Amino acid sequence: MRAVVQGYVQRWGIEVNFREEKTLLGVGQAQVRNAASVEAVPALQVASYAMLLLATLRTLDDAVKPDLLPLPKWAADTAPPRFSTQRAINQLRAEVWGRALGVSNFSDFITRYAPTAKPEKFAPDLRSAVLYAVN
Repeated sequence: MRAVVQGYVQRWGIEVNFREEKTLLGVGQAQVRNAASVEAVPALQVASYAMLLLATLRTLDDAVKPDLLPLPKWAADTAPPRFSTQRAINQLRAEVWGRALGVSNFSDFITRYAPTAKPEKFAPDLRSAVLYAVN
């Protein structure tokens, strides 16, 4: 009985991986015409996904936690049950683009104070727009 339950739990993780590979990464939807590329692109995407998951596991299991991109203001303050793949992709994107924008420390990236009732003008922040962009 224990083996059946364990197999079911492991199968669920595999299904989540397949769903994320298809929806987030677009595995099998590459627009290539060369026969060698048709076979190589999905393998490259899956290998990249595996490296992203491995890097996330290694980073988050360390005793010293990395300087993570804070959740958006509209997100709940409660921590999600697991570090999602979408959040890992956003973190990777923020680290790569953050260097180009000159942002290296995310602790002062956002402020947690209540805004005034009517601000004078909304000034869009380029760093926020780029780092929180989603496909």
